[in-house]
Parts: sequence; structure tokens; C-alpha cells
Amino acid sequence: MSSEISSVINVISKFFDLKSVKIDKLEKINDILKLPILSYKFIGKEESTIIKNLFEISKIKEILELNKENPFDNLTKLEDTEVTLEITENLKEKIEELKKKYPTLENKLKKAITISTLINSLNEENEGIESKGLNQKVLVAGLDAAGKTSLLSKFGGRLGISDMIATHPTKGVVRMKFGDTKLNLFIWDLGGQIEYRERYLNNPEQYFIQLDLLIYVIDVQDPNRFDESLEYFEKIVDSIIILEETPFILVFLNKYDPDLKNDSKILLNIELLKDNINELLKKKYNDLDLEIYLTSIYSLITREPQFAKYIKNLMSSTHSLTDPTVRKVEGLGKTLEETLNAVIRLSESISTQLNDIDRRLRAIESGAFQVAQSGIPIEIANLNTDSVRPQENARLTVLN
Repeated sequence: MSSEISSVINVISKFFDLKSVKIDKLEKINDILKLPILSYKFIGKEESTIIKNLFEISKIKEILELNKENPFDNLTKLEDTEVTLEITENLKEKIEELKKKYPTLENKLKKAITISTLINSLNEENEGIESKGLNQKVLVAGLDAAGKTSLLSKFGGRLGISDMIATHPTKGVVRMKFGDTKLNLFIWDLGGQIEYRERYLNNPEQYFIQLDLLIYVIDVQDPNRFDESLEYFEKIVDSIIILEETPFILVFLNKYDPDLKNDSKILLNIELLKDNINELLKKKYNDLDLEIYLTSIYSLITREPQFAKYIKNLMSSTHSLTDPTVRKVEGLGKTLEETLNAVIRLSESISTQLNDIDRRLRAIESGAFQVAQSGIPIEIANLNTDSVRPQENARLTVLN
């Protein structure tokens, strides 16, 4: 196997059925493109037959002819005449029936087109691929004006890295590389303007492949764009899932500046975002490795995995909204409240008992004095511990 294809195989082998594809026999990227579409592990025999009969497609390269956004669009492209319009309508009805019968077919087609596009692009250039080993790819995304670049600048300063230079700058994306003897980080800063966002989502194979860490930044001071930002985040995660990537994900609720820590509106925004993200996780992404942090350029994060330490160790864990310790605080608070209530009730009970004992002692002292005056000796009996009620015994233990 040539060195040209070995690096490509490392990236795309996860998409193939390795029992049917003889990886070691592949010498060129073109050899991969000539493989049957059934080579993809996510396409079954029945689906492969449907694709072949419906689109007259049998090889990976041929699937590139389909529309990535709407794979079935090719079937309805006919000249506009009265006859063809009627045929087109009939075709659309048949396509809808097919989608209902095979509900996963369209998404699998889109995934096949995306991966085939990736393979084909690697035949021309390897811009989206970083050589692996001790290299890690970090992608920073979010809407425009969310504060992504400012945070990155802060990271560079805190790391003491003066040569945090951009390499191969392209419109909409700034690529940076830095590291030490143990690890190299390739950081991709994605511009957040809408035209750039559409480009990333339409060509996910160019941006989200080989991703180790995703940092998604949301401006906590801009509630009018929360829905837009969460929708963009959801689409990015969908693209990552299509590419079968499993990056660690950090969501930064940014611009949580020190002077806003007691601002009721900001605190409400934080709760709203946290609830929406958690709801999204429960609904679609149960297996995501994700943490949420409050961030600001004035205070900079924590924990695993290894490649994330460069960035996460720069920040204080006290601002984590998903740390297990933080999640236990509410339960701990309830336990403390119940304990304090119990102590108060016990204190009241003890006070009552002490008053009762005091009255009894006074009565005894008074009786003893009268007996002493009469010359009758006083018999002092030992306390029978068995007669003490368990409840009182427990209270004594607490007091001790």
C-alpha cells in the first residue's frame, strides 16, 4: 500500500465493511472510488439494490452525481412540458412513498454522498486532513460576534505562545498551529457569518473530519440570537455524526464578564441556554461527551481528555455547569436543609425535656428536704438503663 493512500485509509476505513473490502489491495484513491456502494458499512444489500435501480448507480464515484441536499432531486429533473409536469408530480408521489417505506434511505444517501465527496477531494488535495500521531485538531465555531477569536487570543497569551501563526488562511476560516514536544494543536477558527456557516454545513467533509475537540461559543449577552446559535450548533453536531467523528465538545457561554455575575437577566439567559442544550442532548445526542462552561476574556477551563488540557486548564472549573460536583450541589442543599430542620426539631424536644427534668429535680430536692427533716434515710436507686426509651437514647447520642 502506497504512503499516499495509507493516510487516507486511516481516515476513511471506519466507513467501510472491512470484511468485504480488501484494504491492503488498494493502491490509489481511484481504487476506492471504483468500489461498489455496498462497500459502505451503513448501506445494506436491499438499499444498494434500490439505489442501483433507481439512480443507475453502482460505484462510489457515481454517487457524486447526486444532489447532496436532496438526493432524489435528480429523478424529477425533466423539461417543463404538460406531459413532463404530470410525470414529475407522479414521480414526487412515488418518491414520498419510497421515503415512508425506507425512512433511513435519504439520510444514508446524504451520508454516502458526503463521504464520497471527501474521498474524491482527497484525490486532489489533503487540505482537510492533518497528519495524525501527536497532532490534534481543534475546531472553534459559533455565530459572528460571539467572541471566538478573542478567546483564542487569550489562550495564546496564557499559554505563552508568541508564534501562534495562521497557516493556509482561507476566506471564512483561519487555521493556526502551535504545540510542544508532546503535542501539536491545529486550531481552525470558523468565521460565523451566515454565508460561511452555509459553506461549512454544505461541505462538512472539508471541515469536520478528523476532529478531536469542538469548541462552540455562544454570546450569553445576546438572547435574541440564542435560537439561531442553537440551531447552528445542532447542524454542526449532525454533520459530525454523519462523519462518525467523536470529538470532545465544549460549549462556552461566553461574555460572562465579572461585572455581570449578579445580573438577573444574564443569570436567566444562562439557565435558558443550559436547559435548551440539555433538552437537545436528551432528544438527539445521549452519547455526546460534552461540557458547558461560563467564559469571559477576563477569566479563563478544566479536565480530560489529554489534547483538551492545553485549552481547558486555562480556565477555572468553578464556572462549569456540567461538572459532577456542581450537579450534586442541589441534592446536597436539600440534604443539609432536612438535617438542619431535624436538628431544630430535636433542639426543641430537648429543651422541653430539660425543662421537665428541671421541674422534677426541684420536686425531688423539695421532697428530700422534707424527708431529711423527719429523720428518715433516703434510699438512692441506680438508674435502670433498660427503661430509657430508644428515642431518648438516640437523642442522648446526638447530644454527646
